[in-house]
Formats: sequence, structure tokens, C-alpha cells
Amino acid sequence: MATATIVPDRVATPLPPRRRRSAWAPALTLALAVTGLLLALGTSPLDVARYAAYLGLGVVLPGTLLYRSLRSRPHSLLEDVAFGTVVGLLAETVALVAFRGLVWIGPLLVIAVFLAVPRLRRHWRMPRYPERPSVVWSWTVAGIALFFLGYLTVAFLAVNVPVPVGGPRQYMIDQLNLLAVAADLKHHFPLAVPEQGDRPLRYHWFAYGHLAAGSLSTGIDLPVLWFRLDLPVLAVLTVGLFAVTGWRVTRHAWAGPVAAALMFVVGEAVLPAQAPAFFGTITAYYTWSSRSILYAAALTMPFIAAAAAVLRREADRRTWLLAVLFAAGTTGAKSTVLPLAGVGVALVCAVHLLRRRPSWTPWLLGGAFAVVEVFAVAVLYGFEGQGLSWGPFTIMLDFVGDQHTGTTPADLPLIVWGLGAYAIAMGARLAGIVFPLRRWGDVELFLAGALATGVVGSLTVWHVSWSQHFFIIAGWPFGAILSAWGLVLLADRIPDRAGARAAVAVALSAAAALAVFAVTASVPRVPARWGVPLPTYVFGGVVLLTALAVGAGLTLAGRRRAALRGTGAFAALTVVLFAGGARLPHDAATSANLGVRYHVRVTPEQAAGARWLRDHSTPAEYVATNVHRVGGGEQARQSLAYWISAYSERRVLLGSWGYSPESAEMQSARHRLGPSLVYWNPDRLAANDAAIYAPTPERLEWLRSQKVGWILVDRAQGTESPRLADLADLVWQRGPVAIYRLHPPPPR
Repeated sequence: MATATIVPDRVATPLPPRRRRSAWAPALTLALAVTGLLLALGTSPLDVARYAAYLGLGVVLPGTLLYRSLRSRPHSLLEDVAFGTVVGLLAETVALVAFRGLVWIGPLLVIAVFLAVPRLRRHWRMPRYPERPSVVWSWTVAGIALFFLGYLTVAFLAVNVPVPVGGPRQYMIDQLNLLAVAADLKHHFPLAVPEQGDRPLRYHWFAYGHLAAGSLSTGIDLPVLWFRLDLPVLAVLTVGLFAVTGWRVTRHAWAGPVAAALMFVVGEAVLPAQAPAFFGTITAYYTWSSRSILYAAALTMPFIAAAAAVLRREADRRTWLLAVLFAAGTTGAKSTVLPLAGVGVALVCAVHLLRRRPSWTPWLLGGAFAVVEVFAVAVLYGFEGQGLSWGPFTIMLDFVGDQHTGTTPADLPLIVWGLGAYAIAMGARLAGIVFPLRRWGDVELFLAGALATGVVGSLTVWHVSWSQHFFIIAGWPFGAILSAWGLVLLADRIPDRAGARAAVAVALSAAAALAVFAVTASVPRVPARWGVPLPTYVFGGVVLLTALAVGAGLTLAGRRRAALRGTGAFAALTVVLFAGGARLPHDAATSANLGVRYHVRVTPEQAAGARWLRDHSTPAEYVATNVHRVGGGEQARQSLAYWISAYSERRVLLGSWGYSPESAEMQSARHRLGPSLVYWNPDRLAANDAAIYAPTPERLEWLRSQKVGWILVDRAQGTESPRLADLADLVWQRGPVAIYRLHPPPPR
């Protein structure tokens, strides 16, 4: 693997026209692939065109202009566009808060200012970029993005329709809950728990604000944005950001594509069908189940690049401003990112003290991060803990210990045994960290500290909904860059490019063989708990032997053929890094949309009723309902039915409460997993249901006092009183779903 050479502008030789044009081919291919995918999935061509226009004119263009005015010097066109898009996303968030339904005013103001102010007009011109990615580099990044798009299509996009028609559809519960969050942000600010009336929701909501802004600006149906348009675009953007940031941070062009591949192509080094649940995942499942994961990964990339520039003392005031800006953005994208980065900077400070060469730079950077974090905890999160508590190794509770009491010292041998398998499965992609980095500088320490903190956080924190996984997920981008850095430094030791290409071909062929083995092999399970991690140990042993064999073979070949000299260690490390290549394809093929587990069934009648409400009510009018629980399947008793607020874009007075902050705190205090089955205010719940099942004028007046203008009844969960039709107007009915409109209050 060869690194791209950076040629200073003053001696750069103009590329021949044909080669210059070919550099755009990967980007055009990706654009055509995304467009073709969306059209093949039945997306309206007009919606595709409107969303493309909005992204280009409302996010990318103003963001790129703003980024060019803030960065110290140009690096590459791809960086300007990629990092500028992130700035555009943050500007979009500001516009959503400031202008609400007139979000488009924000980008128009930016464009107008950059046209009107003479000093800013120069940012419209294309600068001379010192870095130009090679065509091979560009096609490699495009290939990674296409692979990731393929996974997302099979695992999520192809199995979810925006709105159920023709029959019931199974939706993952989290999808409709988060869609309801985006719907609430479309019409209200500050954000509230969508099915708890006015109860404020302290949450990292920037990803869902992005969807709300897109719907407000284009008029595109929010479910179409959620289940079709947004995810493919965000996926391609994030792959590009990884590639650019890996290059910038390591100063090696190929570290970028390798880091992107370690994040979006390679999975855990396991036999997928026999992997214990406590391993979690990094890309599989999480990249589509929680939109904030991918959004936060995108915002983390320029944040890492700016922090690395500061730690290298290459930063002027503009770079410091970008570091703080991106730090603030990550707090609203995912709450776990900035604390990990802060610990990474703290590690740099500690090492400086130990080496007796202190510098003010990391201390100032850490102080800036601390100020941003305190502000986020106070303003965004309102000092709410969201149910997090201390719980060593509770991430492994399906393997060791008790789900009510946690783990005990007696479980330590089994914990150690499980942690070994955890290190094999999760750590194979991080093997590049330990190879060639002989003397770590501040940037390497920063990346390693953030990664290590993510791992420690996942292993020591307990949460009612297994959200401790988000610590290691937030730390993974730091580790992917560091691991890719190690691989390309080994590649630099190979004297011949042809030898490097041969080593890559051999190593990836071996990794492909391991992927086939992973999906076809079956290790007999031992009934006892001690046997659960055994398949991972077996696969880890096979990977290690394969890597050693490939490395030894190329080392011997290098003694006879000079071109292959130095390829042994590089090829062995490549085999280890890419050994988990079967994880994502296997997940897409066998567990698309997570099967039917943790799903809610939504019928066309239910969706049609909710959407009728959206079209005939105002956001100021709340909805009362008898729908509190899923009502079918394994989750029948759980209060996790969010389809009303998701499809109606209206706040529900008291619907489902499973994802409310009170539910998380209650379950955390009881040390119970999952959402609370009981509501913490039974009198309020009784008053809500009595207005439907035993209505009186006084009870309906109470609903009106709570801003309720409509009642949606799902008779599958209980039939309303016949008297309700006398006290309110039955305005819509289809199947078991009926909608009543409350009479306006009498004049006083």
C-alpha cells in the first residue's frame, strides 16, 4: 500500500485534462449510485431532486463558504467540501432554532453575506490545493462507500417502507420513537418527550433536528426522509469524512481509506452465528438503528482533525475556534464523544508531567473542552443522568452475573475468560495500534486515550437499555484512525510499490478465506457458561495462525525477491485487521431490520389515522389516546408504541412512557433492565383513560385544559365508551382506529 505524495503548489505540475476529469468519476459514480438506489426503492424523483437541491444549496454550499472563512489554509477540495458540510449541518441546527419554520433563511443569509462583503467574496473562488488524492485513492474510498451503502440497503432500507400500505409492517421500536423526536423538533422547540405532553426531553437531538430542518425546507414527508433519503447521503458523507480525517491526522493519505474500511467494511472477529451478545457491534445494527450514531461519527471527524492540529501546535486562532465549534457540535450529536476526547487530552497532559516537559497547549485545549461539556450538561441535558450508573462488567450480564444484582467477586474468573474473547472480537481491528508506533506523540496519545476511555466506559457503566455500548462506539473512530496509522507506517517500510500491492492482494485473499470460514464453520457449543466464548477463541486462533503463515511466507519470499522485502509483518497485520469481513454481510443476510425482535406492528389504518390527524390539526393541539403498550409479540406489555406521534407529528398527552427519563431513572434505581411497565403517575393515567372509557363533560374539559383537541382510539387496545360520540365528534374511522374531535369550550 503506497501513500500519496503531497506536492507543494509552487512546483505542482498540471494534470492532463483526461486525468483531471477522471478524478471526478468516483464522486459521480457515488451520486448516481445513491440516486439509482433511491429510485429503485420507490422514492419519488421529485423528492430526490428537492432533497439534493436542499443539501447542495442549504447545507453544502453555505457550510463550505463558512469553513473556508474559518480554516487557516486550504488542504484539499474534498476536505473543504466534507468538513464544510459538517459546518453546514451545525449552521442548519442554528437556523432551525432561530428561524423555526423558515429554516431556509439561514443559508440565504450566509450566501448573501459572502456575496456582499468584499473580504468574503474570495471564498467563492477555487483556491490552489496542495493535496490532491490520486484516482486509485478516490476509487478506493468510493468502493468503501458503495459497500456500506449495500449493507444499509439490505439490512434496513429495503425492508422498511416509509408508511405501511397494503398490510401491516413491523417497525423497530427505536425507529418510530426517534422519528417522533424529529417530528416534535419540526414543530416545537425546546424538545419534549413526544408522548408525554410538555415533559422536556434533555437529549442529543442534532441528528433529528437535521431531519426536521430538511422536511421544513423541502416539504418532503418526514418518514420519506427517515426511511429513504437521509441515511444513504449521511453514509457517503461519513465515509468521506473518515478518509479525509485519517489523511489529515496521520499525514499519510492511505490511512484515511483504511480507517474508513475498519469502520464501515470490517466487523467483529467472530463466528457471526455464534457470537455472544455482550460483544455488541460497532457498525452492524447501530449505524441504522440510531441515526445519531452515524451523525455523531460524521461530526467527530473534523473535531479530531482540529484537535490534532492544536496538539501539534499548528493551530492559529481560527483552528482553535474550529476545535471548540466542532466540540460543541459533538455534544449535541452524541453525549459520549466529548467526554472521551477530554480524557484523551488529559492523558496528554499527564504524560507531559511525567516526562517533565509540560506545555500549556493541551491544558488550554482540555479546559476549552471542559467548558463546552459543562455548558452541554447544563443546557442540553439539564443535569439529567438518563439512568446511567456504576456497574462493572454489567455489559456482560447475559453471560455472567445476575441481571438484578450485577456481578460479584465470585464471577471474576468467568469475567476474565469473557474479556479475553471480548478483546479478540472487538480488538482485532485495533491491532495496528501496537505495531510501528515506537514513540507516541501527543496526537497518538490523544487518540489512544479516547479509545481506551470508550472501552472502559462500556465495561464499567450500567444502563437500563444497554446504552453503555455507546461509549465504545463513540471511541471507535479514534481507534480506527490510530490502527490505520500503524498499518500505513508498516507499508512505508516496504521498498517497492509492486511488493506492497502484492502483499495487499495476498493478505486480503487470506482475509476473504477467513470470512468464508467464519460463516460456514460451526464450533460445538459447551452447555456451561464457560463454553459461550469458546467459538471466538477458536476463530481468534485460526486468524492468528493464518496471519503468521501469510507473514512468514512473504518474509521467505522477500529473501528471494527484493520487491517483497518487508511485506511479511505488513501482510500479517492486514490479515488480522480484516479478519472480521464476514460480520456485516452475515448481519444483513440473517438479521435485516433485527428480524422481528423489539418491533411494533403498525397497520395501514393506524398510520392513515395518524397522518389524517397531521393534516387536520395544528401542532398546538395535543392528542389523547388509549394506546400505551405495544399490544402484540414479545413486547406486548411494554409501553413502547410510538407510531401515533411519529406519523401524526403531534404531541400525545399520555401515550407510551417506556423511553421517558422517569422510566430510565425508575429502572436504574431498581436495577432493572428495560423500560418500566408501570407509569409513575397512576392518577394521571387513570384520568386520561377515564376520559375515553367513561367520559363525562368534566373529564373532557380536563383534557381540553391539557391542550388536547383530539382523541385517537385504537379499539384493538380497548373500545371507547359509546357516550364519547355524544360528547365529542367522530370525524374519522377506519378499521379499529377512530378519531374524535373535542367540542370547543363554551364561550364565557
